[in-house]
Amino acid sequence: MATTATEGPARPELEKHFTASVFVLNPAREVLLLRHRKLGVWLYPGGHVERDETPDQAALRELREETGIAAELMGARDAGLADAAADVTPLHLPYRVLCEYIADARDPHYHLDLIYLARTASRRCPMEREAGEAGFFSHDRLAGLEMFPSFRRMLQGLFDDRQAWSAVLNQGAR
Repeated sequence: MATTATEGPARPELEKHFTASVFVLNPAREVLLLRHRKLGVWLYPGGHVERDETPDQAALRELREETGIAAELMGARDAGLADAAADVTPLHLPYRVLCEYIADARDPHYHLDLIYLARTASRRCPMEREAGEAGFFSHDRLAGLEMFPSFRRMLQGLFDDRQAWSAVLNQGAR
């Protein structure tokens, strides 16, 4: 049974968990990927948003924990909505948002994945990291990597996204 944007997930009775993931780009036109331990496929860094953090914070925390890389989120933020007196802080807009079924035998559920873009000057991951395999990949190095088909399509779209790469190349990484 296919779903549409208005129908929602195929199994609406299952729990939904908010997650934050991040495509990290560098000026060499490379993207940071890691091999997922359980799934054996290449993905972006990411994970569950904890109760005491924003999705922006979760994306950067997961990035640091999994790869040892520090980066700057690139999504737009509407600074005009900030209100210190009312404790309102604008967050970064995600690059993509997906509802992904997680076929866990003990706890099937959905991830409501907020996918961010970030930039870094790094081209290598430090040895101190959770992910056993992680690194930066150019477009021509993606062909041999095992990925979910939908992730490969999203990654291809990212490499074709001139605006995203322009933000990395023109503004540089901090």
